[in-house]
Amino acid sequence: MMLARPYCAVVVLLLLAGVSRTGEGNSNPGFMARITKKGLEYVQQYVVTTLKEQLSTIRLPDLSGHSKIDLIGWVSYDFHSLKIHRFVLQNWNLNLLPELGIGVFLSNSYMSVGGDWKVNKAFITLDGSFELKANGISISLSLNLDKDQSGRPTASVTECSNSIGHISIHLSGSLSWILNLFHEIIENNIKMVLEEKVCDMVTEFTTSYLELYLRTLPVTTMIDEVASLDYRLVGAPQVTSEGLDIPFKGEFFSQSHPSHVPFEAPSMMLPPQHDRMIYLAVSQYMLNTAIWVYHHAGCMKVVIQNEDLARLYPNMEVELEVSLESEPLLTLTPGNVTLSPVIDIRGLALLPSSSDQRTLFQLRVNTNVSIAIGVNSNRIVGSVTIGSELKFEVKQSNLGNINKKLMESIFSYYTIKTIYSSLNAKLQEGFPLPLPRETSLNSVELQIHKNLLFVGAYFD
Repeated sequence: MMLARPYCAVVVLLLLAGVSRTGEGNSNPGFMARITKKGLEYVQQYVVTTLKEQLSTIRLPDLSGHSKIDLIGWVSYDFHSLKIHRFVLQNWNLNLLPELGIGVFLSNSYMSVGGDWKVNKAFITLDGSFELKANGISISLSLNLDKDQSGRPTASVTECSNSIGHISIHLSGSLSWILNLFHEIIENNIKMVLEEKVCDMVTEFTTSYLELYLRTLPVTTMIDEVASLDYRLVGAPQVTSEGLDIPFKGEFFSQSHPSHVPFEAPSMMLPPQHDRMIYLAVSQYMLNTAIWVYHHAGCMKVVIQNEDLARLYPNMEVELEVSLESEPLLTLTPGNVTLSPVIDIRGLALLPSSSDQRTLFQLRVNTNVSIAIGVNSNRIVGSVTIGSELKFEVKQSNLGNINKKLMESIFSYYTIKTIYSSLNAKLQEGFPLPLPRETSLNSVELQIHKNLLFVGAYFD
């Protein structure tokens, strides 16, 4: 259960998304993601590859002008159909700037551009092709990570500068030597155009491709017909000296009656671990919001009808109505996940002359439930087992003495056979992690700390 695929550009600079619901409630996160330096270096490789692909598809503007050549006079020239053949981005240096953003610096990069040229002198037109090489390209930019009012992430380039060390151009075609007479002018003009265009291309990549990619992150996820999961950001991604911390709402809510749970998310303190690429923290609060939603939707009520009951009370039709006295709170302690539900059992007689019911007796049952948690490539799953014996207490009886031993036998059988079996089937479906498209985790390690689950993983 500890498998996975990568959280790849798990957020090519990790800006995750969300959809707003009425009211914000507490601003403390119920779920957090941490991308370490090691993770950002992996993401950097993905960004470089993608950026090179994107830059190679951009068409450069045509370049035209006039120049005076000795012995020939004024000629007009036109460089058109410019296309980037190769763009090598290398020597990346990524700087984490706490409270400011992310600084990216590239040096000694390389670009080759091809296209066609044309020269006009009076009624004479010459043409051919050219190959241009730009060496020593340096790019420096600053990225700001934020969120908008709806909880969606934003990524913007706040500063960008670049320079090109050297331009060389090779011309071919009829009488191309004429252009060689003023190639320095052409090279300088093309250098100016490229220096203006590089930052435009990088900014366009950030505002278009990155934003579109980040919008593939699930914002609110429907779990079933009862509950959904809110993965909005409750704050901007925080840049630290160790990486990025991203706070999510991390709260289950009712599909039919969205409302806030009657308890608040406490502040989260993540363990100081940075060895893996990505860490995910699931709070005890987030898990308890799921229990609250399903309990108030009536999903934790069960009716038991049994032959032993019929023999015990032969003159009436009897059933047991099982519910929780209140929603139990799940507790996370180092290495353990436990639940201590207090169960209410009512013995009901179905009156033959009407649809009314009469309470025969009422029992209280105390027990502890052990929960096993697992993580796969994109979900958190679980299972439950009985952690302690069932302890019965008679709260009320209209029949005199109650056969507690028989009740314990009936309820224990149905707990294991029906209730736990149904609950485990649901828990094996689990709930999804907030991952963008085509991303997953591998080499997943799960730790249980006080008040939170801590998941460490690598990108594939």
